[in-house]
Amino acid sequence: MEASGTRALNLSKEVRSEFMKTRVIRVDPAEPDPRAVEEAAAVIRGGGLVAFPTETVYGLGANALDPEAVAGIFRAKGRPADNPVIVHVSRPEMLEPLVTSVPPSAEKLIFRFWPGPLTLLFPKSPAVPDIVTAGLPRVAIRMPDHPAAHLLIDAAQIPVAAPSANVSGKPSPTSASDVLEDLDGKIDVVLDGGPCEIGVESTVLDLFGNVPRVLRPGGIAKEEIEEALGVSVEVVSTEVHLEGAPPSPGMKYRHYAPNAEMYLLTGRPEEQRDMAVRRAEEILKNGQSVAVLSSSENVPSYLGLKDKFPGLFHVLELGPRSDPAKIASKLFASIRRADKLGVSVILSESFDEAGLGLAIANRLKKASGGKVLAPRPSTSAQPVTVLFVCTGNTCRSPMAEALFKKVWKDRGGTRDMRTFSRGTGALPGMPAASEAQEAMKKRGIDMSGHISMPLLPVDVESSDIIVTMTKAQKDAILARFPKAHGKTFTLSELAGEVIQGDVSDPLGRGREAYEETAALLEKAFESIAPRLLEHPVLRKEDGGKTE
Repeated sequence: MEASGTRALNLSKEVRSEFMKTRVIRVDPAEPDPRAVEEAAAVIRGGGLVAFPTETVYGLGANALDPEAVAGIFRAKGRPADNPVIVHVSRPEMLEPLVTSVPPSAEKLIFRFWPGPLTLLFPKSPAVPDIVTAGLPRVAIRMPDHPAAHLLIDAAQIPVAAPSANVSGKPSPTSASDVLEDLDGKIDVVLDGGPCEIGVESTVLDLFGNVPRVLRPGGIAKEEIEEALGVSVEVVSTEVHLEGAPPSPGMKYRHYAPNAEMYLLTGRPEEQRDMAVRRAEEILKNGQSVAVLSSSENVPSYLGLKDKFPGLFHVLELGPRSDPAKIASKLFASIRRADKLGVSVILSESFDEAGLGLAIANRLKKASGGKVLAPRPSTSAQPVTVLFVCTGNTCRSPMAEALFKKVWKDRGGTRDMRTFSRGTGALPGMPAASEAQEAMKKRGIDMSGHISMPLLPVDVESSDIIVTMTKAQKDAILARFPKAHGKTFTLSELAGEVIQGDVSDPLGRGREAYEETAALLEKAFESIAPRLLEHPVLRKEDGGKTE
């Protein structure tokens, strides 16, 4: 049986490129049919190639113990031979024949995170072919958390070597259609289990050294690993050129690259938005097409360009900044979508690098090839940045932001002042309350374009002074953000002669309550504005940044 199966496979390899198309086997991602999965497992046992879903991205699998089968992965992907691949197992006991030792720290992480998006390095046993590890002494192993992947490895009864199922260097596939777009006719089977949940590859961790090292950020955050191990974890930079074989996939070569030229926007969300609009308009006026990978909060700001340049300007929404899991799940698919649209340039917003955000930042940097657009530096004294905070960012803080801008301008403020608002519990993308808009309209202020945004670490770090409406909001900020100490104040602390205690939420109390709130804020700012720059936080000519 084995001999005839191998002969049949060898024949299919000879004729595949001219006469065969890749076979697609569809399965329910939650309850895959064992009989359908067995068809794919038989291909792997016979030395063939099967693309299959995991919780991260689709993998291109082959028998990890068969050097020729693994060589087929490299041929199909066009993958450099010095780029190692990850071995996938379905049970912890499958580790034993593949490694020579399992350190206690690895046992702890296996118990905590397997099955899941964490790849660990182990000293390899002689059973693992050198082609799997690119000749290195350690093998990368993980246990995927997807019913179809688990069942496939169990049915094959062998460990499965599997990098991402795409042409080397292109965006990783998160659906079966992505796989076929790159590898149709080059592999035997695609096991179609629907879209992948996480959307970025696994975290790769090296435990052999003085400090655990993240070689590739991924689906398990650095902070989660530190909590599990009780020690600090180092993140290895992949921006430098590595000589020889890299210890982990994704460390040496450019990855996730679209056909279009791609740039990564940095700075505060508003600065990224403004840069994207300016740069896109320059490109569009030259007749080229542009796609922006946008946060949900900034999408409305791009709609004017869509109307002005129909068919040439595209906005691909990744998700709200408060939900990095949503952004990660749509990242590769959005880059592929931009290529399908045939755009010349992709402009991508960047995101906070905490938690899963580190993996998102890593993929965006690699996809852009390090091409970054940063905010223009000011040639004069740095502007003062004032952040107003309430709870939902639909009433008090946007009213405060708008009124402070007006009062500052009306009172002849000469120092460049940047103001914005956020909410400690805001849902992203909500408009200002209609009563708040009405109160502002009476004062000649149009607040119709306001959209709510939650408070993020980058907002705290980029602000010179933070003004809250209540003491509870101030306490919440100080508890979450240590860097906010010394520059966060309630409005009553700054304007005690006008406001005693909290500025109450007018929500649900009618138009009169909104009008009273607006009048109170206006009176407070008339008191604050003339002496604001005398505050110790803002005295320095560098914009109030403390040492």
